[in-house]
Amino acid sequence: MASPSTYDQFQQLTPQEKQFIQKHPLDALTIKKAKEAAFTETTRRFGRNGHNDKSDAFRHCFWSALLARDIGYANALLFTTAHESSPTNDPAAKQMDLFNNGVGLHIGRGKGADSILSARCMALAGGRLKILVQ
Repeated sequence: MASPSTYDQFQQLTPQEKQFIQKHPLDALTIKKAKEAAFTETTRRFGRNGHNDKSDAFRHCFWSALLARDIGYANALLFTTAHESSPTNDPAAKQMDLFNNGVGLHIGRGKGADSILSARCMALAGGRLKILVQ
């Protein structure tokens, strides 16, 4: 199966994400690379990219940490909040994701290599990050 085109990927974004990308087009590739890195690292650490579990919490933390480091805390906060803005997003899952994003944003402010940010998020995955399912 072919990878979705850039246009198709843009069309899958929430309206708020699209607005952010239109205002900050130079951040689009960085956001995409951070997402891919977060999915890859989550699979490496957990063997999957789950939903509402520890792997999901870690992925959100790590992705947000990468974004805070690479596009700045304020822009990362704007984009990660926009990412959770879909009206179909379950309220409990949204709160979980926003919390874990916030943790990652603070971790990313401290800078560091991907491995350092990953280790910091992983250290919190055992109980400090929010999850909805075990």
